[in-house]
Amino acid sequence: MAINKETYAPDGPVQPAPEQLQTFWKLAKDAGNLEELGDVFQVRWIGLDADTTSQIIGLIIAGDKTGTFTLPWVVEQTGQPEPTVGDFIILIDFEGVPALVVRLTEIEVVSFADITEQHTAIDGPPVRDLNVWKPMHTDYWNRMLAPFGLSVSDEMPVLVEKFELIYPA
Repeated sequence: MAINKETYAPDGPVQPAPEQLQTFWKLAKDAGNLEELGDVFQVRWIGLDADTTSQIIGLIIAGDKTGTFTLPWVVEQTGQPEPTVGDFIILIDFEGVPALVVRLTEIEVVSFADITEQHTAIDGPPVRDLNVWKPMHTDYWNRMLAPFGLSVSDEMPVLVEKFELIYPA
């Protein structure tokens, strides 16, 4: 598997077209009169496949999912910028189409073993229960980490990232 350090995405979503991202970004800025958005944003997708990605986008729009989780190990291995409070992120669907913009409002570093339901409360209702969240994320993250010779461990750091929906608001 080839890794593009600029837009690392394990097998899954279609890479978005840069002009489509720029057009979407301008729409988001214009819709909310949000000049403070500037011109810097990240691009991500959340989900295992097209169906779960679509469901998650719906949960974010409905206000039921207010955060996500990132592995610093993947950030380090792929050369992605480290997430910071205030970052704007365009979330794409599995076809690479921009769907919404969120802003990171809070980031906490927690070891995988120390993730609690207080942390998973930011996730979608179907996966907030630790008996669902931990096995699902273990499987998912093991697939993401495998190309780097890494695997999920209790000591593994996890970024718990709270966000607010910016567009569509």
